Amino acid sequence: MMVAVASTDGKNIDLHFGDAEQFFIFDVKNSEFLELRKKSNIRLEDHTDRWKESTDLINDCKVVLCKKIGKEPHIELRKMGIKVIMLDCNVDDALKECHNHLNLS
Repeated sequence: MMVAVASTDGKNIDLHFGDAEQFFIFDVKNSEFLELRKKSNIRLEDHTDRWKESTDLINDCKVVLCKKIGKEPHIELRKMGIKVIMLDCNVDDALKECHNHLNLS
């Protein structure tokens, strides 16, 4: 199961979903880093356009971990079947907790 993490360094969950310029993608079952997905370099001033680019970037993930998220993108992600978990901690601990919570063996 793929998890997207809003992070500046891949070690800490430290970004608001809409402000994230990149997402670290992990396989939660193995806590294995898979890839880094970056937003385009085109500067989007419209708030809605910024978070929509993020949802498009992670549309194949089942979970997104972020520090905070606005109401609109949270609703949109739920409609897409993506679970949002807001945390302010390190990625390793968050992945272990997701693994335990989702009962992956």
